[in-house]
Amino acid sequence: MLNSSTTTALAAIHGGSVLRPDNHWEDTPLHLCGELLGAHAQRGKWLDASGCVVLPGIVDFHGDAFERQIMPRPGVRFPLDVALLDTDRQLASNGITTAMHGITYSWEGGLRGRETAVALFAAFDHVRHRLLADHRVHLRFECHNVAGEADVLGWMNSGRVGLLAFNEHLPGMRRKPKKLQEYADRAGTDVDGFIARIESAASRADEVPALIDRLATRARTLGIPMASHDDPSIAVRDAYQRMGCTISEFPLTREVAAHAVAQGAPVVCGSPNVLRGGSHVGAPGAAELARDGLCDILASDYYYPAPLHAAFALAHHDILPLARAWQLVSHNPAQALGLADRGTLETGRRADLLVVDTRDPASPRLLATVCGGRIVYLADGARLHG
Repeated sequence: MLNSSTTTALAAIHGGSVLRPDNHWEDTPLHLCGELLGAHAQRGKWLDASGCVVLPGIVDFHGDAFERQIMPRPGVRFPLDVALLDTDRQLASNGITTAMHGITYSWEGGLRGRETAVALFAAFDHVRHRLLADHRVHLRFECHNVAGEADVLGWMNSGRVGLLAFNEHLPGMRRKPKKLQEYADRAGTDVDGFIARIESAASRADEVPALIDRLATRARTLGIPMASHDDPSIAVRDAYQRMGCTISEFPLTREVAAHAVAQGAPVVCGSPNVLRGGSHVGAPGAAELARDGLCDILASDYYYPAPLHAAFALAHHDILPLARAWQLVSHNPAQALGLADRGTLETGRRADLLVVDTRDPASPRLLATVCGGRIVYLADGARLHG
């Protein structure tokens, strides 16, 4: 692993099979010019990718595994700078060059409350110059967090939010009494205290529709993409689509996923769902949805190694060709997020790319991660010259 003070600028990659934007493979050198992909050879360091594939860097639409670096055990917290820097190294070593961090801003308090959200924004500002990957914020707003409106508007107005998602977890929490202790631990209270927070938030339900409308209106004005989360029904999906939430994140049924696709709304599923052979919460199987054209994006969700391995698993099991499977973790999320400068290996795009050893197709090995033209991860055995 390289750190930000020793990252190496790269001029070229030779010998690899390069995934081109039209989904064909080309055995050709790939040239870099500073932070961008170039058309001509430059002098400098070059990577030997013989026998490997060269892929666009992973654009992770939704990842909240960083929460485990902040609170690895209930009630055990670590400094945010330490947590974010460790998360950054995990991203680089798993091929994630653009990370949309799912910061949940909830009425719950604790790990997902106001204090943590405010501190996270400040911590990102403090460590940004030391980060290897491109870190952005996917703000997951809990709809009953009526008191949080001014904060969210401020963060959006200041350009800090790259994606706004509307979450509605309160009803489900009420239906899961066996998980109340887990929720309470995360929120930094006891079960009775957490129940009181649920009821307090629920008491303001009449204010929620107008609040969502105001936030969505502002996001549309600012051009911030929006997603609805855990769509339970076609009616809910339609309501969010009318507000401009044109992305369906983790729809809860196949029927809703199909309806979202018919609307032209990209459907986001979890990469761990693919690797584990199904959802741990009873959602549709992501591999089957991908096979049937009902999944456009695979996100790390709660496990950073998952996107790379999920894409290769889809190819290894003949569910999708690798070129199409890789679009689910690179081109498609970049497009949905309005990040037109990345997601494909084209001249003039960001030089965000991976070199992957595929000699064992069931177990791909990441050899190098390049972000903005600089090597941010280099595995043992990778051949750097010049």
